Amino acid sequence: MYTIHPIRCGTLPATKGAHTYRVDEGVPIQFPVQAFLLVGDDATILVDTGVTPTEHPFMRAADRAVGPPGGGPAPLLAGLAERGVEPGDVDHVVLTHLHHDHTANLDRFPDAEFLLQRRALRDASDPLPVLADTYLDDVVETLADLETTVLDGGFRLRPGIDLVPTPGHTMGSQSVIVETAEGPCALVGDLAYSRHNLQPGLTSILDADGATVETTAVEADYLPPGIHVDVAACYASVERLRERVGEGGRLLPGHDAELPERIPARDGGA
Repeated sequence: MYTIHPIRCGTLPATKGAHTYRVDEGVPIQFPVQAFLLVGDDATILVDTGVTPTEHPFMRAADRAVGPPGGGPAPLLAGLAERGVEPGDVDHVVLTHLHHDHTANLDRFPDAEFLLQRRALRDASDPLPVLADTYLDDVVETLADLETTVLDGGFRLRPGIDLVPTPGHTMGSQSVIVETAEGPCALVGDLAYSRHNLQPGLTSILDADGATVETTAVEADYLPPGIHVDVAACYASVERLRERVGEGGRLLPGHDAELPERIPARDGGA
Protein backbone atom coordinates (compact mmCIF):
# COMPACT_ATOMS: atom_id res chain seq x y z
CA MET A 1 0.00 0.00 0.00
CA TYR A 2 1.07 3.54 -0.73
CA THR A 3 0.11 6.99 0.46
CA ILE A 4 -0.23 9.84 -2.05
CA HIS A 5 1.01 13.33 -1.21
CA PRO A 6 0.44 16.17 -3.71
CA ILE A 7 3.21 18.78 -3.74
CA ARG A 8 2.40 22.20 -5.13
CA CYS A 9 5.35 23.44 -7.17
CA GLY A 10 3.94 26.63 -8.65
CA THR A 11 0.91 28.31 -10.20
CA LEU A 12 0.24 29.17 -13.84
CA PRO A 13 -2.45 31.24 -15.58
CA ALA A 14 -4.66 29.84 -18.32
CA THR A 15 -8.10 30.10 -19.80
CA LYS A 16 -10.43 27.40 -18.61
CA GLY A 17 -11.18 26.32 -22.17
CA ALA A 18 -7.60 25.08 -22.33
CA HIS A 19 -8.55 22.68 -19.55
CA THR A 20 -12.08 21.70 -20.59
CA TYR A 21 -12.45 21.31 -24.34
CA ARG A 22 -14.97 23.79 -25.82
CA VAL A 23 -16.39 24.59 -22.37
CA ASP A 24 -15.83 27.93 -20.59
CA GLU A 25 -13.51 29.24 -23.28
CA GLY A 26 -12.00 32.59 -22.34
CA VAL A 27 -12.66 32.21 -18.60
CA PRO A 28 -9.40 33.01 -16.75
CA ILE A 29 -8.15 30.56 -14.15
CA GLN A 30 -5.05 30.09 -12.04
CA PHE A 31 -4.08 26.44 -11.81
CA PRO A 32 -1.57 24.66 -9.59
CA VAL A 33 1.38 22.72 -10.94
CA GLN A 34 1.77 19.59 -8.86
CA ALA A 35 4.06 16.65 -8.35
CA PHE A 36 2.92 13.59 -6.42
CA LEU A 37 4.98 11.78 -3.80
CA LEU A 38 4.11 8.11 -3.34
CA VAL A 39 5.38 6.57 -0.12
CA GLY A 40 5.29 2.81 0.46
CA ASP A 41 6.98 0.34 2.76
CA ASP A 42 9.64 -0.56 0.22
CA ALA A 43 9.82 2.36 -2.20
CA THR A 44 9.57 6.13 -2.53
CA ILE A 45 8.29 7.31 -5.91
CA LEU A 46 7.86 10.78 -7.38
CA VAL A 47 5.36 11.38 -10.18
CA ASP A 48 6.38 14.39 -12.29
CA THR A 49 8.87 17.02 -11.17
CA GLY A 50 7.33 20.47 -11.30
CA VAL A 51 7.81 23.68 -13.25
CA THR A 52 10.60 26.17 -13.92
CA PRO A 53 10.62 29.59 -12.17
CA THR A 54 9.67 32.88 -13.83
CA GLU A 55 13.29 33.80 -14.51
CA HIS A 56 13.96 30.64 -16.51
CA PRO A 57 14.54 31.37 -20.24
CA PHE A 58 11.57 29.18 -21.18
CA MET A 59 9.20 31.29 -19.09
CA ARG A 60 10.78 34.59 -20.14
CA ALA A 61 10.39 33.66 -23.81
CA ALA A 62 6.69 33.02 -23.26
CA ASP A 63 6.30 36.11 -21.04
CA ARG A 64 4.75 33.95 -18.33
CA ALA A 65 5.08 34.36 -14.58
CA VAL A 66 5.00 31.42 -12.20
CA GLY A 67 2.89 32.15 -9.16
CA PRO A 68 3.21 30.84 -5.60
CA PRO A 69 5.18 28.95 -4.50
CA GLY A 70 7.25 30.09 -7.45
CA GLY A 71 8.47 27.04 -9.34
CA GLY A 72 12.02 25.79 -9.55
CA PRO A 73 13.48 23.20 -7.17
CA ALA A 74 12.75 24.95 -3.85
CA PRO A 75 9.01 24.14 -3.45
CA LEU A 76 9.46 20.60 -4.75
CA LEU A 77 12.31 19.87 -2.36
CA ALA A 78 10.43 21.54 0.49
CA GLY A 79 7.40 19.35 -0.20
CA LEU A 80 9.57 16.26 -0.09
CA ALA A 81 11.24 17.42 3.13
CA GLU A 82 7.84 17.85 4.79
CA ARG A 83 7.49 14.07 4.44
CA GLY A 84 11.05 13.40 5.58
CA VAL A 85 12.24 12.64 2.03
CA GLU A 86 15.53 13.81 0.56
CA PRO A 87 16.20 13.68 -3.21
CA GLY A 88 18.50 10.70 -2.71
CA ASP A 89 15.65 8.78 -1.07
CA VAL A 90 13.59 8.79 -4.27
CA ASP A 91 13.84 5.38 -5.92
CA HIS A 92 11.83 6.09 -9.08
CA VAL A 93 10.57 9.16 -10.92
CA VAL A 94 7.59 8.49 -13.18
CA LEU A 95 6.91 11.07 -15.88
CA THR A 96 3.29 11.14 -17.04
CA HIS A 97 4.43 13.04 -20.15
CA LEU A 98 7.14 15.53 -21.03
CA HIS A 99 5.44 18.93 -21.12
CA HIS A 100 7.38 21.71 -19.42
CA ASP A 101 5.24 21.86 -16.28
CA HIS A 102 5.92 18.18 -15.53
CA THR A 103 9.66 17.98 -16.25
CA ALA A 104 11.53 20.74 -14.44
CA ASN A 105 14.13 19.79 -11.85
CA LEU A 106 14.99 16.41 -13.40
CA ASP A 107 18.64 16.85 -12.50
CA ARG A 108 17.78 17.03 -8.80
CA PHE A 109 17.33 13.24 -8.75
CA PRO A 110 20.52 11.81 -10.26
CA ASP A 111 20.22 8.54 -8.29
CA ALA A 112 16.62 7.77 -9.26
CA GLU A 113 15.33 5.61 -12.09
CA PHE A 114 13.19 7.64 -14.50
CA LEU A 115 10.33 5.88 -16.29
CA LEU A 116 8.46 7.14 -19.33
CA GLN A 117 6.83 5.84 -22.47
CA ARG A 118 8.90 5.61 -25.66
CA ARG A 119 6.21 7.57 -27.48
CA ALA A 120 6.70 10.40 -24.97
CA LEU A 121 10.28 10.75 -26.17
CA ARG A 122 9.04 10.88 -29.75
CA ASP A 123 6.47 13.51 -28.78
CA ALA A 124 9.19 15.70 -27.29
CA SER A 125 11.87 15.02 -29.92
CA ASP A 126 9.62 15.85 -32.87
CA PRO A 127 6.56 17.66 -31.50
CA LEU A 128 3.60 18.80 -33.48
CA PRO A 129 4.35 22.43 -34.46
CA VAL A 130 1.36 23.79 -32.55
CA LEU A 131 2.65 22.11 -29.36
CA ALA A 132 6.38 22.67 -29.80
CA ASP A 133 6.39 25.42 -27.16
CA THR A 134 5.05 23.07 -24.50
CA TYR A 135 8.42 21.29 -24.18
CA LEU A 136 11.62 22.47 -22.53
CA ASP A 137 14.37 22.67 -25.13
CA ASP A 138 16.72 20.36 -23.25
CA VAL A 139 14.33 17.78 -21.77
CA VAL A 140 15.36 14.95 -24.10
CA GLU A 141 19.07 15.65 -23.59
CA THR A 142 18.64 15.84 -19.82
CA LEU A 143 16.92 12.47 -19.74
CA ALA A 144 19.72 10.95 -21.79
CA ASP A 145 22.11 11.75 -18.94
CA LEU A 146 19.94 10.06 -16.31
CA GLU A 147 19.08 6.44 -15.56
CA THR A 148 16.07 6.17 -17.82
CA THR A 149 13.80 3.20 -18.44
CA VAL A 150 11.85 3.65 -21.67
CA LEU A 151 8.60 1.68 -21.75
CA ASP A 152 6.56 0.29 -24.61
CA GLY A 153 3.25 -0.22 -22.86
CA GLY A 154 2.04 -1.16 -19.42
CA PHE A 155 4.51 -1.92 -16.66
CA ARG A 156 4.34 -3.08 -13.04
CA LEU A 157 6.91 -0.92 -11.29
CA ARG A 158 6.32 -2.36 -7.81
CA PRO A 159 3.55 -4.35 -6.17
CA GLY A 160 0.83 -1.73 -5.86
CA ILE A 161 2.22 0.57 -8.59
CA ASP A 162 1.29 0.01 -12.24
CA LEU A 163 2.08 2.30 -15.16
CA VAL A 164 -0.56 2.38 -17.89
CA PRO A 165 -0.37 4.09 -21.31
CA THR A 166 -3.19 6.64 -21.56
CA PRO A 167 -2.82 8.53 -24.84
CA GLY A 168 -4.88 11.55 -25.76
CA HIS A 169 -3.42 14.66 -24.13
CA THR A 170 -0.18 13.51 -25.72
CA MET A 171 0.21 10.19 -27.48
CA GLY A 172 2.99 9.27 -25.04
CA SER A 173 1.04 10.01 -21.86
CA GLN A 174 0.87 7.44 -19.09
CA SER A 175 -1.05 7.20 -15.82
CA VAL A 176 -0.05 5.66 -12.51
CA ILE A 177 -2.32 3.18 -10.72
CA VAL A 178 -1.63 3.32 -6.99
CA GLU A 179 -2.98 0.88 -4.40
CA THR A 180 -3.85 2.80 -1.23
CA ALA A 181 -5.60 1.94 2.02
CA GLU A 182 -8.74 3.64 0.64
CA GLY A 183 -8.65 1.68 -2.62
CA PRO A 184 -7.01 2.14 -6.01
CA CYS A 185 -6.24 5.61 -7.36
CA ALA A 186 -5.13 6.64 -10.82
CA LEU A 187 -2.87 9.66 -11.22
CA VAL A 188 -4.04 10.65 -14.68
CA GLY A 189 -1.63 13.46 -15.58
CA ASP A 190 -3.31 15.91 -17.93
CA LEU A 191 -6.08 13.64 -19.15
CA ALA A 192 -7.90 15.73 -16.55
CA TYR A 193 -6.69 19.08 -15.29
CA SER A 194 -9.36 19.50 -12.61
CA ARG A 195 -12.40 17.78 -11.18
CA HIS A 196 -14.60 19.51 -13.78
CA ASN A 197 -13.07 17.21 -16.41
CA LEU A 198 -14.20 14.19 -14.39
CA GLN A 199 -17.40 15.65 -12.91
CA PRO A 200 -18.82 17.76 -15.74
CA GLY A 201 -22.04 18.46 -13.85
CA LEU A 202 -20.25 20.75 -11.41
CA THR A 203 -21.22 24.43 -11.42
CA SER A 204 -18.04 25.69 -9.74
CA ILE A 205 -14.51 24.70 -8.81
CA LEU A 206 -11.73 26.36 -6.84
CA ASP A 207 -8.65 27.70 -8.56
CA ALA A 208 -5.09 27.79 -7.22
CA ASP A 209 -5.73 31.08 -5.42
CA GLY A 210 -8.72 29.62 -3.59
CA ALA A 211 -11.13 31.66 -5.71
CA THR A 212 -14.40 30.14 -6.86
CA VAL A 213 -14.58 29.76 -10.63
CA GLU A 214 -18.09 29.27 -11.99
CA THR A 215 -18.27 26.42 -14.48
CA THR A 216 -20.79 25.39 -17.09
CA ALA A 217 -22.56 22.19 -16.10
CA VAL A 218 -22.48 19.63 -18.90
CA GLU A 219 -24.48 16.41 -19.17
CA ALA A 220 -21.58 14.03 -19.68
CA ASP A 221 -19.31 11.82 -17.64
CA TYR A 222 -16.06 13.35 -18.90
CA LEU A 223 -14.76 16.55 -20.47
CA PRO A 224 -11.50 16.09 -22.40
CA PRO A 225 -8.66 18.55 -21.83
CA GLY A 226 -8.60 21.50 -24.18
CA ILE A 227 -4.98 20.71 -25.04
CA HIS A 228 -4.88 17.31 -26.71
CA VAL A 229 -3.67 15.52 -29.79
CA ASP A 230 -6.48 12.94 -30.02
CA VAL A 231 -9.79 13.67 -28.34
CA ALA A 232 -11.18 10.18 -29.03
CA ALA A 233 -8.12 8.66 -27.37
CA CYS A 234 -8.76 10.85 -24.30
CA TYR A 235 -12.24 9.36 -23.91
CA ALA A 236 -10.97 5.83 -24.38
CA SER A 237 -8.10 6.28 -21.91
CA VAL A 238 -10.37 7.64 -19.17
CA GLU A 239 -12.84 4.81 -19.70
CA ARG A 240 -10.05 2.23 -19.34
CA LEU A 241 -8.84 3.87 -16.14
CA ARG A 242 -12.34 3.91 -14.67
CA GLU A 243 -12.72 0.24 -15.42
CA ARG A 244 -9.30 -0.43 -13.91
CA VAL A 245 -9.93 1.27 -10.54
CA GLY A 246 -13.58 0.20 -10.30
CA GLU A 247 -16.53 1.91 -8.68
CA GLY A 248 -14.68 2.47 -5.41
CA GLY A 249 -11.58 3.94 -7.01
CA ARG A 250 -10.45 7.48 -7.69
CA LEU A 251 -9.03 9.35 -10.63
CA LEU A 252 -6.79 12.22 -9.53
CA PRO A 253 -6.28 15.10 -12.01
CA GLY A 254 -2.86 16.58 -12.57
CA HIS A 255 -3.69 20.21 -11.74
CA ASP A 256 -6.64 20.15 -9.35
CA ALA A 257 -6.53 22.84 -6.65
CA GLU A 258 -8.82 20.86 -4.35
CA LEU A 259 -6.74 17.71 -3.99
CA PRO A 260 -6.41 15.56 -1.95
CA GLU A 261 -10.21 15.54 -1.46
CA ARG A 262 -11.96 12.46 -2.80
CA ILE A 263 -12.81 12.54 -6.49
CA PRO A 264 -14.93 9.55 -7.57
CA ALA A 265 -13.84 7.59 -10.59
CA ARG A 266 -17.21 8.15 -12.21
CA ASP A 267 -19.63 10.92 -11.24
CA GLY A 268 -21.25 13.17 -13.79
CA GLY A 269 -23.16 15.22 -11.19
CA ALA A 270 -22.40 18.02 -8.80
